Amino acid sequence: MSQITHGETSLNFNQLIEAAVDLKLGALNKFGVFVTSTGKFTGRATKQRYFLKRSAIAPKVDWGGVNVELDLALGEKCISAIKSKVESSKPYVFKGNAGAFSVEVSSMSPWHIAFCSNMFRSTNVHFAEVGAPIKVWHAPYLKAHDLVEGYSDEALILLDLEKREIVIAGTSYAGEIKKGVFTTCNFWAPEYGSFPMHASANCLEDGSSSCVLFGLSGTGKTTLSASPDRSLIGDDEIIWDDNGLYNLEGGCYAKLIDLKSESEPEIFKAVHTSHAIMENVVLDASGAVIFEDRSKTENTRGSYPLSSIEKVFKQDCRAQNPENVVFLTADAFGALPPVALLNEWQAQYMFVSGYTAKVAGTEVGIKEPQAAFSACFGAPFMPRPPAFYAQQLIEKVKKTGAKVWLLNTGWTHGGYGVGERFPIKVSRALLKAVQSGSLATAKMQKHPVFGFDVPMSCEGVDPKYMNLGDVEKSKELAQKFVSNFKKYSAHASPELVEKASPRV
Repeated sequence: MSQITHGETSLNFNQLIEAAVDLKLGALNKFGVFVTSTGKFTGRATKQRYFLKRSAIAPKVDWGGVNVELDLALGEKCISAIKSKVESSKPYVFKGNAGAFSVEVSSMSPWHIAFCSNMFRSTNVHFAEVGAPIKVWHAPYLKAHDLVEGYSDEALILLDLEKREIVIAGTSYAGEIKKGVFTTCNFWAPEYGSFPMHASANCLEDGSSSCVLFGLSGTGKTTLSASPDRSLIGDDEIIWDDNGLYNLEGGCYAKLIDLKSESEPEIFKAVHTSHAIMENVVLDASGAVIFEDRSKTENTRGSYPLSSIEKVFKQDCRAQNPENVVFLTADAFGALPPVALLNEWQAQYMFVSGYTAKVAGTEVGIKEPQAAFSACFGAPFMPRPPAFYAQQLIEKVKKTGAKVWLLNTGWTHGGYGVGERFPIKVSRALLKAVQSGSLATAKMQKHPVFGFDVPMSCEGVDPKYMNLGDVEKSKELAQKFVSNFKKYSAHASPELVEKASPRV
């Protein structure tokens, strides 16, 4: 079972939140939910995240890009200094599990430990532990350059994958703890015969008809996985081993911008429970959240335990091998069809590409839609080469007979600013048809550029949405795919490039 302590005293979630309120780190809103602001960093501090390049793990990491090494001597100095500072502060300590991995977090902030009690599992009764625990030392309200001589930035997230140690300083965005732990899990899981996925998954109540959904932020991964007619396995970090699927997490960390009870009732209810924590949301005069307010950030977040979702698959148990794997993309150019069936080569190509689009408002400086690629639909959290994970995926798909789909939750009929975004009810209907197996038997047409099979109709979906997308715009998008894929050519087989590259 999980343990939470402060010195010699055992604490629960409510006591942690009371301590956070007393320290003026946040406040309770009208529903009794803890609401906090994370200051300058309202998302991941990507430019302040580093790894130690130790000899045992160095050949297995995809260095450069998102996996940036820090000088070993300086890195060891950073770890020592931050560990010492946290441990001497009488920290709040959480001990629990992420699947088979033991997790220990020591933080100077009580609400971050409450976050850990939401996000990590309380037990690993069905999984044999694998190696040493993953340990985190967390100093969110102290600047890193004040703690370590020779380090110049205010924030630091440093991962020592070999020792399974993480230090975090200078940022109070809670997602750094979650992502640091799961990045470590995603590196080590393949060593034990498991395929780690930055994905969500759901199934029927008995664990059958399971489905994995990959997707970057804003594509609907959390929304579509929390379906009222299916049981949620997990919404962000899933393991696929020889015995099926299981969730690494104990909770969800949902994006809250524009949240509405009508379209996302499960999430809306969950973030209004007493065990929820909301980051960077704006309250009205009555203390209610204005979910559409972007004045602090587009990346408003809410964490809550899985128990806050009405239909959750029994934790610490595996669901059956997935029958369907779905890549979610929010194409902003009107270039892609609403849904497509991929062959094994296209599946690898699309998985390594990890495509979606960014539109105005999602990041500072973005005025026009931009193509965005993140390998494996989560490059910052998958430290090995993308081709390594793609090979794991296709081996699982071929062994189990799972079908792989592309589901477009973006814009149609002209793209962003011209056409409408696919309504959630349309995306849900298409996904339901995928999961039931009915869409696999629909009449298909070949996409002239990307080559995948596109269903021509779907029961319950207006025919106006069932099209190939704008073929001319798809040619422009295909050029971006080809250009992006060049960075992976050293690890990708010539056969993959030949059989899966779009026709441009």
